[in-house]
Amino acid sequence: MNYDKKYPDVYNGYFNYREPFTEKLEDIYQNPVVIPIYHIDQLFNEQAINDVYRLNEISNDPALKDEYDLLNVRLKERDLNIFRYFHFIAAQRHVLYELKMKYRDFYELEHTLKQFEAIGYDVSKARATDLIIRKKALLDFQAGLCYAQLA
Repeated sequence: MNYDKKYPDVYNGYFNYREPFTEKLEDIYQNPVVIPIYHIDQLFNEQAINDVYRLNEISNDPALKDEYDLLNVRLKERDLNIFRYFHFIAAQRHVLYELKMKYRDFYELEHTLKQFEAIGYDVSKARATDLIIRKKALLDFQAGLCYAQLA
């Protein structure tokens, strides 16, 4: 499967269409890091990529809203499992604080841009530059953990 290699190969193109998990970060960080139930190969497998493509394909079709909702729930659960996987590895490698900071940096800018959009500001340039830079830094850091894990 061909994809834009903007992000490390380990993601198999997944994050070209998905954002890193940032829902309820503060609540999640109050709990202990959990042992992941999936391996990296299961998180970014062919089915995951097909689900992402299908979700994007049907996103504007009201007739397929039920399928869209089902896929979206499944992908959000996968996003959470990806988050847990990398946080577990970061904790093992004693770099959890650094990973949390990268998530916070990404989340804070994303959240701020959403607030500005809500009141009518055009933030497309910031999304295309600053947010992508933070997303890439986060995903590169995670991928580095993964490559070190596999070595």
